[in-house]
Amino acid sequence: MDRRGRNVLLGGPFSMNRFLLLLTGLTFLAKVSSAQITPRISTYLGDNQRNYYGNYAPTALRVKWKTPLGSGKTRIGRKTVSWRGAGWTGQPLVIDENGETFLIQGTLSHAVKKIRARDGKVIWSTKVGDVIKGTPTFTDVGGNDPEQRYILIVGSRKGLQADFINGPAHSLHGISYLTGKRLWRHNSRRTHSNTRDVDASAVVISKGKACIPLENGYFTVFSPDPRKARPKDGFPAPKIHKQYLLYRDRDITTYGRDLACESSPTWYRGKAWVAAGVGRVYSCGVGTFGGAGWSLDVGGDLNGSMPLTNDSHLLLGIEKQYISGQGGVMKFKPGGKVSWYFPLPNKKFFEWQGGLVGSPAVNHRYRSSVSQDLACFVGVDGVLTLINHKKLQPGVTVPGPRRKNQYPSPLVLDQVKLPTGSISSPLFLGDKIIVGYDNGLDLYQVTPANKLQRLARLPGPMFDATPTVWNGRVYAASKNGYLYCLGN
Repeated sequence: MDRRGRNVLLGGPFSMNRFLLLLTGLTFLAKVSSAQITPRISTYLGDNQRNYYGNYAPTALRVKWKTPLGSGKTRIGRKTVSWRGAGWTGQPLVIDENGETFLIQGTLSHAVKKIRARDGKVIWSTKVGDVIKGTPTFTDVGGNDPEQRYILIVGSRKGLQADFINGPAHSLHGISYLTGKRLWRHNSRRTHSNTRDVDASAVVISKGKACIPLENGYFTVFSPDPRKARPKDGFPAPKIHKQYLLYRDRDITTYGRDLACESSPTWYRGKAWVAAGVGRVYSCGVGTFGGAGWSLDVGGDLNGSMPLTNDSHLLLGIEKQYISGQGGVMKFKPGGKVSWYFPLPNKKFFEWQGGLVGSPAVNHRYRSSVSQDLACFVGVDGVLTLINHKKLQPGVTVPGPRRKNQYPSPLVLDQVKLPTGSISSPLFLGDKIIVGYDNGLDLYQVTPANKLQRLARLPGPMFDATPTVWNGRVYAASKNGYLYCLGN
């Protein structure tokens, strides 16, 4: 101590409270340095194949607890609006830590939250400057510092106070899973796109390397490791390995400034397969000489992510906008041909005109009494459709999205009309399907006769977000401001 009784070790006035706070922090980090941390749902739709939805589902939707997520303001053009809870895609992650299960939930209140799964207790809450619409990605970058080892890659809108034209838009963030500390942020630079947000969820390629499409149009390969971040605009920024655009100059004629890429990539055979907003699927390389390679040009507005099927195909959702034909669902071989197309009705629902905004779901990663070749999807018209994605309707062909080609159509097993329309993505766990819509959430069972039997319904809340299932519990965030835990 100096002559005035101040502790100079901390570089300032000493207080017992400050000392205890420091000691508590050091004790916490020492404890978690040897923590057993296992991600169960580590990114949107489970993992890099976008086809895993949890371990097993309940048979009822009773409310076990609900936790308020708060509200936040954001700007839509020149208008400021207030949103509550969580929206599209908004899926909770599931992380096991020393025998306890935690959820990671992005919210419209500008915060990403760590929440204890058994009772909904918020462990920490970190603001990022604007609403979070998408789903974080968890990654372990290695190293001895536990705070900087376990990282959440979090996308957000551009920043409530950001100047869209001239200022930075910090819409991609690196946050410590253990403490909630923001460790880095990335500026989504201005392009021809009308947005600088980030709705997509990153793919983790290896320790210290990930990739993500930004809504400014740039496919970005970067390091989420905070040790490789360098100061920029007064705060650490991640190391960028590679960036290239997923729109072409001629797209501006058709799409104007609506060039955003909102979908999350699917990792397959060393490449990221991305459904870009300009109606094109790309094979994206991530190496030194990688770029946008093979593409499938289908038109339409592509918002959803593509699950990988058990026969190594992708299922693509297409929204009606920008095409002469109908939106719908397409199955195709990555780098190859289209297998079939299933058109969905033209149906106005808010700003959408028909087709699919969410993602299809497949069930092959689960054993049950039904086939593992099934898929389901729910259009903006609110119809839940169950198909066998490996079988075709005999003798049936349908026009493609642009009406230029005729395609086979898959075998439809059953359809159910939900109470209203939906942009949420369903979950498909063996013979159980969980699907949210604008005024509720349903739980279905696929019978041995391949029919949809409703087991439970939670009426009322708006579920734009995708739920998560773990250990017989459904965790679903609503735009009414709450995260729900549901089960038997």
